[in-house]
Amino acid sequence: MIASGYTGSKIPRVKQLSSTMTLADGLENRKDNFLLLRFIAASMVIYGHGGAIANTKGASPDLFLRLGWGIYSGTLAVCIFFVVSGFMIAGSYLRRQHLADFLWARLLRIYPAYFCCLVICAVVLGAVYTALPLNQYFENTGVLHYVTQNVKLQTTMVWTLPEVFDGNPHDSVINGAIWTLPAEFRMYLWVAIVGALGILSRRWLCALIIAVLFGLGILRPDADIFMIPSIYLHLAAMFGIGTLCYLFRDHVPVGWPYVAAAVILAYLLRNTVFYQFALGLAIAQFSFAFAYCLPWYGFNRFGDYSYGIYLWGYPMQQALAHHFPLMGPKHNACFAFMLALAMALLSWHFIEKPSLMLKSLPGKLFRYFKSVSGWSDSEKSSRVVSKLGPN
Repeated sequence: MIASGYTGSKIPRVKQLSSTMTLADGLENRKDNFLLLRFIAASMVIYGHGGAIANTKGASPDLFLRLGWGIYSGTLAVCIFFVVSGFMIAGSYLRRQHLADFLWARLLRIYPAYFCCLVICAVVLGAVYTALPLNQYFENTGVLHYVTQNVKLQTTMVWTLPEVFDGNPHDSVINGAIWTLPAEFRMYLWVAIVGALGILSRRWLCALIIAVLFGLGILRPDADIFMIPSIYLHLAAMFGIGTLCYLFRDHVPVGWPYVAAAVILAYLLRNTVFYQFALGLAIAQFSFAFAYCLPWYGFNRFGDYSYGIYLWGYPMQQALAHHFPLMGPKHNACFAFMLALAMALLSWHFIEKPSLMLKSLPGKLFRYFKSVSGWSDSEKSSRVVSKLGPN
């Protein structure tokens, strides 16, 4: 043991905090903190929703609004989600290079936990908190419509259930957080399309298309652009930044010094037309520095609870607001986080993780049917030759 102030392991950790690298270096290391980053981002969404759900009398504004960033913590967290998603989803397709496998993996990631959340909210949460008699509640077509409409991941989502949370301080929305899921799903489809066309593997061509889409979004901010409704354009922009970062990972520098420079630049430009661009770059730099330049990876021993926290935070906050209408935003967010974490644990271990184990199912089924059909490539060739007969 070393009795003086530092141990042998602490010196490289300090260096790691001040060092810089490229994204390719971070990927090559095969260690990251994306799990922890998403966990924190999901928690920030709960904190940000406190002001929209709980009693705000005498409460202070959102931390990031108080600091003068002009953006609240929930929006900031969602931007982090989409930057990371663009980076990871682009990498996922390029590693697989198989459209069916990619789409199947994306469906398994987004749908099982989401569908269970919709059903439980409609059947259990709604039954507990509706002001209607139970027989009238379940006979109401709005209960089934909540599930069937929202599961489509369209922009015309259903936000309420029959007389559920009607007396809450602000509104009766069951789960306001799910508004981003149609945007996420559309980004998956975009990656699938450009991947299947071979564009994603040609990074300069892909960069040109993303740049054109950026330009259209700037010129026509209120218009729908190629399957992307206007309300999702800023999320698509963050996803595009993440995608570009993966495509040019050999050239994208990452490190806390870059984060400091990007944050200072964004803050100085916060009252200009360039602020959104500078903020997007600052968010991307922070996300990747957090992922690759922190010297601790201990959180990775736990499960990926971020999606469950994100799905269950809003309903838990509404339930608390129902029982404690005078509770302030901070206390509401704190207690709701604990409830959402409990639901996330159940969601990960009993729904999400078992579902993700089915990722290889299409390939296994294809190989199985190929083997039982007796039509291997060599057998096909021999049968063709036998049909043609001798020369």
